[in-house]
Amino acid sequence: MTITRRLPSLLTCICLLASLTAGPVQAGPREDIRVGIQLEPPVLDPTITAAAAAGEITYCNVLEGLTVVDAEGKVAPRLATSWRLSSDGLSYEFTLQDDVRFHDGRPFNAEIAAFSLNRILDNQSLNPQKKLFEKVAGVEVLDEHRIAIRLTQPDSLLPFELAQPAAVMVHPDSVANNATHPVGTGPFRFEKWAEKHSVTLTRNDDYWGEKAHLKRAQFLFMQTSVGSENMLAEGLVDGLVSVTRLTNRFMIRPDYQMRERKLESKLILAINNGLPPFNDLRVRRALAHAVNRRALLDLYGSELHPKMIGSHFPPSHPAYVDLVDRYPYDPEKARALLAEAGVKPGTRVELTIPPTDYGRYGSVRIAEDLEAVGFSVELKQLEWKEWMQSVFKERDYALTLIMHVEPMDLNIYARDNYYFNYANAGFKAIWGQVLNARSETELNARLGDAQRRITEDAVNVFLFMRPEQNLMHRDLAGLWEKSPIPAFVLEDIYWTQ
Repeated sequence: MTITRRLPSLLTCICLLASLTAGPVQAGPREDIRVGIQLEPPVLDPTITAAAAAGEITYCNVLEGLTVVDAEGKVAPRLATSWRLSSDGLSYEFTLQDDVRFHDGRPFNAEIAAFSLNRILDNQSLNPQKKLFEKVAGVEVLDEHRIAIRLTQPDSLLPFELAQPAAVMVHPDSVANNATHPVGTGPFRFEKWAEKHSVTLTRNDDYWGEKAHLKRAQFLFMQTSVGSENMLAEGLVDGLVSVTRLTNRFMIRPDYQMRERKLESKLILAINNGLPPFNDLRVRRALAHAVNRRALLDLYGSELHPKMIGSHFPPSHPAYVDLVDRYPYDPEKARALLAEAGVKPGTRVELTIPPTDYGRYGSVRIAEDLEAVGFSVELKQLEWKEWMQSVFKERDYALTLIMHVEPMDLNIYARDNYYFNYANAGFKAIWGQVLNARSETELNARLGDAQRRITEDAVNVFLFMRPEQNLMHRDLAGLWEKSPIPAFVLEDIYWTQ
């Protein structure tokens, strides 16, 4: 009896001695992340909304496409393992991953892929990128793991277009609820949406690919910049997505660092090319000379440095052509062009402003520049719903200051009835050559021609790329920083300590 009572004490002493000798027990790296994003999306399904915040949360996390624009900014296979283009350029054959299941256990196969793509093409489709697929004639199921996408015209950009958030794969049995409870095939499952607060995702341990490092991710909606800074100060978030302005209070914090994002957000002074006097090339070129673009580069403060552009194209792309100096700031040249075009001093022009910081602050400076060359400018501020209706849909405007955030969207200049009212057969011919390109070298050359054409036509005044960065904890690694897709992809992220 005495021996049995003393044995636990002896073992306890031995264990205590061993723990003291080994030093303190170290906890492993964290397995969760809390990310602040600026806007709460109206829905979580990027196939039915133009709100970038939906894809920011779900793209490559919950929902996946046949292809992906990966961490290096390159188009790569995802739910497709490979694809092959026919010799006439009118058919793509995709081979799909085997043994992939949705989060509810339903299988992914060629029938599901065809359903997802045909849903985009449907006449009643709400897909915000439906225009990208207008050359698709139909989708054919070849067998359980192969589909063929038939085209009416060649489209060399189709693998890139299939990598957009709006082209993710969805199941017909769960698609109706994806707006509030998305069910995908990705490395994370949707757990909860607390409206006006956050969306929570948890790791999918049955994922068909490599398992994510993180077990849990929470996207918190930042209502104000002051609120964002307070949450950072209190340690309630591990980072902020797409920061465009921060006070010095956080620029000097040693535990956070700014990390550049390769998003393609292009700020332009958009021009209604069909409205007099802006249907005159000389007037549009006058606007390009009149705006002091370099003076606008401090819109985001002294810490962030926008890159000027001379066309609707990002400097980070290998096909980029530097056209920044095509229209140098030259008010005298602008006044001469306006006089040549018969535009009288004092001509009234309306500048429509969206409800953004760049709209409120940038429009005042641009108005001053335009008035300096003879225009009388009236500023007209609209809410987003009004802007989308009157400017984007009805094309009832003269000038507007707007940010185009979609990657590789030069194709908009070839669209009929787009809000620029730029109907140009020459550009459409060039864009046809872009879509018919059979090599990367040929593609980049034709993209260069397209950039030069819209710049020579002064379709819009091209200003700069928004300097979007992530403010993230220094101990976080594995962020996708080179992808132009507006999404916060979780699968490679991990804590180093």
